[in-house]
Amino acid sequence: MPSKELFQALEWAHYAERFRDKVFVIGLPETASFTLLLPDIKVLTGYRIQVVLAAPDPQGTLEGLVARSNTRGTRFQWIPPEHPLHPGELKAILAQGRTPLLTSREAGQEYPSPAHRLAGKAAQALEAHKLFLLLPDTSPWQKALGRSHVTAEELAAWRKSPPPPEVSTELLNFIERQLAQGVSDLVLLDGEPTQLFREVFTYDGAGVLFNRTRQPHIRQARVEDITNLMLLIRPGVEEGRILPVEENEVEEHIHQYWVYDIEGDLVGVARLKPQGDQAELAQFTTLSRYRGRGRAKELAQRLIDQARGQGYQAVFALSVDPRMWAFFQGLGFQEVPRETLPTSWKKGYDFLRPSKAFRLHFKP
Repeated sequence: MPSKELFQALEWAHYAERFRDKVFVIGLPETASFTLLLPDIKVLTGYRIQVVLAAPDPQGTLEGLVARSNTRGTRFQWIPPEHPLHPGELKAILAQGRTPLLTSREAGQEYPSPAHRLAGKAAQALEAHKLFLLLPDTSPWQKALGRSHVTAEELAAWRKSPPPPEVSTELLNFIERQLAQGVSDLVLLDGEPTQLFREVFTYDGAGVLFNRTRQPHIRQARVEDITNLMLLIRPGVEEGRILPVEENEVEEHIHQYWVYDIEGDLVGVARLKPQGDQAELAQFTTLSRYRGRGRAKELAQRLIDQARGQGYQAVFALSVDPRMWAFFQGLGFQEVPRETLPTSWKKGYDFLRPSKAFRLHFKP
C-alpha cells in the first residue's frame, strides 16, 4: 500500500488533471487579505486552472499590490473598477496565461458584496466551471444547512421554512439565481489561507458546495475508474474501517465493483465479492460530503439485488464502525457470529479485528 504522503500527492494530481484549463471565478470578501490568499491562487494557476478574481478595493490599493506581486513572478492583470466587463477580453487575458483581477470601489459588509456580484456576472459570462464566494465565516451556513453539499432542488425545499437569522436571505437569493442562470457549482468558503486549496484539491473539500441538481446513476466500475476508487477507499483504510486493497487487485476484480456516479463524480463505491454460495458486501464507502441522502442505501440495495439475481443464498458484511452496524441492520441484515461465515472468507481474515458480522438470507 503506498504511503499516506504518496496517496495525498496522487489526490492532488488527480484534481489538477481534472480541473486543468477550467475557469474558476473567485469573489473575495472585505475581510480577506489578497496577500495571504496568494499562495492558494498560485497553486491553482500553477496547475493550469484559469482563475478570475473579483475583489473589493475601496482604498485603491490593489493595483500597487498586483504590480509588486507580478515583479515576483505572478501574472495578474489588474482591471480598474470603471472598466466594463467584456467576456471576450477576459478570455483573451486567460488565454495569455494571466489572471484577471476585477475590482470594485464599493465597500460593504453585507453579502453578497459588490465583489461577489461582480464575480457572479463574470462566472455567467465565462460559463465558469466553479464560482467561489469567500466569506469571513461559513460555520453558520454549515450549521443551518446541516451538510456541506446542497443541490438546487434541496435548497428550494429547505427554503420553504424561514432561514435562521445568521444566514443572509439576500445571499440565499443570490445563490439560487446563480444556479438558475447557469452556474453549475457555487462554493461558500472561508476567506482564510489554505481553504481554497483544500476545497479544490481534496475529496472532503472545505466549504459548502451548492450545485444544480444532477442525474445520478449506479453502474459497474470500469478500469478507468481505478484512481477514483482508490482515492475514495483511502480514508476508510487510513481510519481502519476498510481493509487495505492493492490497485492490481482492484483491476483484476473490477467487475465486482459498483459505483454511485453523479455525472462523472464518483461519490460511492462497494464491492460484491463471491464467497462460495454467499457474497460479501465489501469496501463499502461514500464520500463524506455526499452522505445523508440515502445514496449509500441505494448502492447497497443494488448490490443486494445483484447478488439475489446471481443466485447467491445470502449476502454478508463486516464492519468495525457502529454506524455501519446500524446501517446494515436497517437493510434487514441480522448480526451473526463471524465463525458462521463462509470458509473461503475465514481463511484470510484476522479475527483479532474488532468487527461485527451481519448477514441477509434470501428467501427461496
